[in-house]
Amino acid sequence: MWKSFVEKFLGGTAIFDLRSNTPAALLLNLVLIILLTGLLVLSFFYVYLPLTTNHGESITVPDLEGLTLQQAESFLEERELRYIVTDSSYNPKLPPLAILSQDPPKNSKVKVNRRIHLVVNATRPPMEQVPNIIDNSVKQADQLLESYGFKLGEIKYVPDIASNAVLRVFHNGKEITKQQLEAGFLLPKGAKIDLVVGDGLGNMTFDLPNLVGKPLAEVQFLLRGMGLDAGNIIYESANGRELGIVIRQKPAYEPGKKVKIGEVIDLWVTGDEPTEFENR
Repeated sequence: MWKSFVEKFLGGTAIFDLRSNTPAALLLNLVLIILLTGLLVLSFFYVYLPLTTNHGESITVPDLEGLTLQQAESFLEERELRYIVTDSSYNPKLPPLAILSQDPPKNSKVKVNRRIHLVVNATRPPMEQVPNIIDNSVKQADQLLESYGFKLGEIKYVPDIASNAVLRVFHNGKEITKQQLEAGFLLPKGAKIDLVVGDGLGNMTFDLPNLVGKPLAEVQFLLRGMGLDAGNIIYESANGRELGIVIRQKPAYEPGKKVKIGEVIDLWVTGDEPTEFENR
C-alpha cells in the first residue's frame, strides 16, 4: 500500500529503493530524516525530560543553618535532596562542621534530587594575629580583640598611675610581650586574652595631708604637687569666717592615714561659689 502510494506520488515510477541514487529516493530520505528528527526532539522534551527531572514536582529547601553535617545529610535524604560542601569558615559559637550558610537559601523551591551547596564551620579555628593593645584602654582593647576574633578574658587591676590602661597581655598564663605583639603573634581565633590593667592610683602611698584651715588656692597647689586630685568643691556660708578657706575635707584627715597617687579629695570652702565671670 505504502509502495503504491509512493509510486503514485512519484508519477507511477516503480523506483522505490531508498538506497538508490535517484532524485526521488534522495527526497524521500530527506523527508524521513526530518520526520525522525522532529520525533526525537518531541520525545526528548515531552517524554524524557519530564521523566528524568520530575516535571511539575518541586521541594521546599529546608533551613539547614546551625545543623551539623551529619544531621543535614539525613535531613536532606528524607526530602530527596543532595548536598555538597563548597567552602568552610569559622564561627566560635558553633560546633565543628556546623552549617554556616546554604545555597539555595531556605524556603526556595527546587527540583527533586537538587544539590544544596553548603559552607560549614571549620574543625579547627584559623590562626590570627593578636593586635597590639598595650597602652590602650580596656574598652578599646575589647573592641580590637573582638574585631580580630578573640575573646576578652580575665582583667586584673594593679596599682599604676595609668588609669584603665592595658599594661600586660597574657594567654593561658603566659605573657605575650609588647615586642612579640609588634612582630606579629599568632593565636587560634576564639582564644581568650587576659589583661593586666592600671588602676590609676599607682604604687606610691603617703600620709594624707591636713587641708583644713588653709586657703583654697594653696590647697589646690599642694594637691597637684602630691599627685592628688581636687574633687568636688562645695561652698558654705562664711558666717563671719575668712572667705576661701577649707573647712572640711573628704577623706577626713587622721594622723597616719595613707593615700595613693591619683586619689580624689573633696573640699568644703567658706564663701559663695565664684561666678563664671569671676573664674575668668
